[in-house]
Amino acid sequence: MGTALAAVLGAYLCARIVNTVAATAIAPKPALLQQSVGAAQRAAPIAPRTELDAERLAKSFDLPLPKPAIETGPATPANIWTPTPVRSSLRAVLVGTALANPPRYSLCQLTNGDTNETLVYALGDKFMGARIYAIEKERVLLDNDGRNEFIDNTAAAAPNLGITPMPPNQPGAPAQADNSVRQLSPNQYVIAKATVSSALSDLSQLATQARIVPSFKNGVSNGFKLFSIVPDSLYAKIGIQNGDVIRRINGYEMNSPDKALEIYQKLRDANRIEVEIERRGETLRNSYSIE
Repeated sequence: MGTALAAVLGAYLCARIVNTVAATAIAPKPALLQQSVGAAQRAAPIAPRTELDAERLAKSFDLPLPKPAIETGPATPANIWTPTPVRSSLRAVLVGTALANPPRYSLCQLTNGDTNETLVYALGDKFMGARIYAIEKERVLLDNDGRNEFIDNTAAAAPNLGITPMPPNQPGAPAQADNSVRQLSPNQYVIAKATVSSALSDLSQLATQARIVPSFKNGVSNGFKLFSIVPDSLYAKIGIQNGDVIRRINGYEMNSPDKALEIYQKLRDANRIEVEIERRGETLRNSYSIE
């Protein structure tokens, strides 16, 4: 009995040993498997990079070839400021200037050759895209997109402003009566419309008849003062005296160049003008009818 049990136990152990050895023999080894996988990956061929034939593709799809880039140097400004101004490329003509002291109150009258429009401009204003930076007696200086340019009265033919000048008196002919300005009372006048139009269309001539400077009272601008008035000039005819301060015109305060430009535009079509004047501390009001 004991020999039988020993035989059975020995057979069982032998069977287990055989099974274990067999399983070990047929089981894959992890280390070897990883090595084989890594080797397979390293052995996999890598597809070479294919360069596209741009010319062939363009012909196949009927597309234009891209133009090759052109190498350029560093950008340089197209317009370089020059100390000496050159004649402006703008189609414009200078009609007249009115110089003031200080110069920032000076005005000029320019005609746009493209629109045939004549307007008054001050320092810093834009004219046809260019900035006015100086006003001289015979020309206007502009910063035209970085170019130092000037406009004078020879840039183009003088515009037709619809004013026909009176022919000069012939020798021996009687002098014609001057009916351009008539005084009705100490403060009432009648001015011919042609006289007003002529004066406003020739600022340079009007500027020679008197000197106009800004007036200040207690440090505040209160109008424009006139002195050195030429005898028999338009200023003298309408009752303006040396030292008079023009404070208001038609109710507009004349305390800045902007206000002067604003009223200037309105005077062209006005039928009646009222001027408030300060004379030696007193306030006067002159009335002018335009006929």
